[in-house]
Amino acid sequence: MARRFVKHQIEPLKEAFEASSHLNRKTKMELAAATGLDVEQIASWFNRKRARTRARDALAELEVAHVRLQQELDVSRVSEAELQKEIQESRSREAGLEEENRRLKQRVAIAEGDRQLMSLMRFLNG
Repeated sequence: MARRFVKHQIEPLKEAFEASSHLNRKTKMELAAATGLDVEQIASWFNRKRARTRARDALAELEVAHVRLQQELDVSRVSEAELQKEIQESRSREAGLEEENRRLKQRVAIAEGDRQLMSLMRFLNG
């Protein structure tokens, strides 16, 4: 099992990483001298640190996207509820208009019957 770095080794690595996430040969050698680590350990630490940083950044981006999508979903749900209400109102208006149409057809049929009856009466009285 690999041993963990100690605090006096990690601090110079963190400072160097804050300055630049990529190492040049000179900085590697300086860090090796300052920490007592070999160049491969330092390079490996930087690689892992870059990977953790990318993962943390990606997670933060996903969290922001999640919040944005949740807000869009909430807006969509409100819109859907409004549209469902409009549909129900339209169906109610349609039912009212169909009932009015049925009553008007009845009145037309009655009027047509009255017209035919008057015509027949004129014929008979004729």
